[in-house]
Amino acid sequence: MKNKLYTLIIVLAVLLIPDFVSAQGRRVVTHSNTTGSTQAQKENPPVTTEQEENNIVSVPDEEATEEEENDEAPTRDIKVFYTLEKDSAFAHWSIAVGIGASIFDGDIRETAKRVVPTSRLDWGFTGVIERTFNPILGLGLGYAAMPYSAKTETQQVRGFSNEWDVFLSVNMLNLFYRSRPQKWGIFVNLGMGMSYYNAKMTDRNTGEVVIGNGGNPMDLKGGVAIVWPFAALLEYNFSKDFAAGFKAEYRMHDKDNFEGHIVNVRQGNWNDAFEVFTLTLRYKPHFKKEYHVRNYHYGDPDMNDIEKRLADMEEMIRNMAKPTDTCCINNTARIAELEELLKKKPDTVVIVEKVPEPVKTITVEETKKIFNQALRGIQFETAKADIKPISFPILNNIVTIMRENPEYQLEIIGHTDNVAGVEYNQDLSERRANSVRMYLMDRGIDKNRLTAVGKGLTQPIATNSTAEGRQLNRRVEFVVTQNGKIILKSE
Repeated sequence: MKNKLYTLIIVLAVLLIPDFVSAQGRRVVTHSNTTGSTQAQKENPPVTTEQEENNIVSVPDEEATEEEENDEAPTRDIKVFYTLEKDSAFAHWSIAVGIGASIFDGDIRETAKRVVPTSRLDWGFTGVIERTFNPILGLGLGYAAMPYSAKTETQQVRGFSNEWDVFLSVNMLNLFYRSRPQKWGIFVNLGMGMSYYNAKMTDRNTGEVVIGNGGNPMDLKGGVAIVWPFAALLEYNFSKDFAAGFKAEYRMHDKDNFEGHIVNVRQGNWNDAFEVFTLTLRYKPHFKKEYHVRNYHYGDPDMNDIEKRLADMEEMIRNMAKPTDTCCINNTARIAELEELLKKKPDTVVIVEKVPEPVKTITVEETKKIFNQALRGIQFETAKADIKPISFPILNNIVTIMRENPEYQLEIIGHTDNVAGVEYNQDLSERRANSVRMYLMDRGIDKNRLTAVGKGLTQPIATNSTAEGRQLNRRVEFVVTQNGKIILKSE
């Protein structure tokens, strides 16, 4: 029977290892989603706001075709990884059941006392409730129901063990490879618990209970032992909700009476143990959360996009500080001062302190230039509606335009990229548009001349598949009307 089991293990290894190696060969340093298909990812949109804000980074798939890369519309799903800051968006609990075979390892290894030299293969059941804290560590409660049997030429043992244990689970692949596909997982479990068991040794010819040392019958009821389970689990995630696996386990005990001794004795070199081989099925309920932590991995933020955006902002500052932009030259020191004040403030909407305002008259051509500049130049704090001080000079010019043209009506339209969900982006775009409206109102523009709307991610002007495209889509547009007719808008 053992030979059949070992043959089954070898066959499973031959079938599964090539796919496992292939999956690891596709491991990338970029941050990939896990288990699911494209449909599964669409059902669970990412939780982030901006690309760099919460260490949840969007990257193009390395296997994308040239046609997909050149497509103007988004062609790749957003890929995410686990961060502690976004832990609340991840579900943590899972339930696993297993059916398999156990081999009783009694005194078969003991040279001093070989009571049961030959064990049989017996089928059993296992169950697990586990909380996975992060992509590496988890803690679980396990149960194993194991009938067992063994025989010699003249005697046979039959018993049943109910075992409960608490175990620590470590995802070895995520421990060593922080950014990788999540189809496969290799887990090592180590725990401690209690075993409650009954056993009887009988004569194979007569069926009578064997009398052991001291004249005691080998018929044990109510045996209790401490168990130390050690397991290795190979698991394959075939969907975002389910995973199948194969677990090999060795369960050691501190007692040596699983053959039916009446007294709970400790003797021999190894004591009694079980070798257990189980096929498992795991269910990962999401409990209305966006993701399940067993489907994701840690990862390091992709700094390329962040560095590119910082470089663009620095270039914008340099361009704004040219001699032709007198407002920026006059207020450079003031901007630095306000930035320091902003660091000390909580999540405010705008800085209400008055800023020196431009006094020059703005021509029509300059008006067009200002609104076009505003399309790219209005900056906000990460994941907030707070206007950054670097945007004040542009907004002050808009204040001047609205003061000098009292017949103008101004519509402020907020847009975002497609990172994070639809509802989140809609709310963020509305809050940011309203922040601009409040800034203008604080500087004397009649609120009845100003309207603010948010379009969220619904009106991109570039592809969201690249960092450059997403940056273009994060914008605030302005539409100027007079007597109900559009006379100017940012382009």
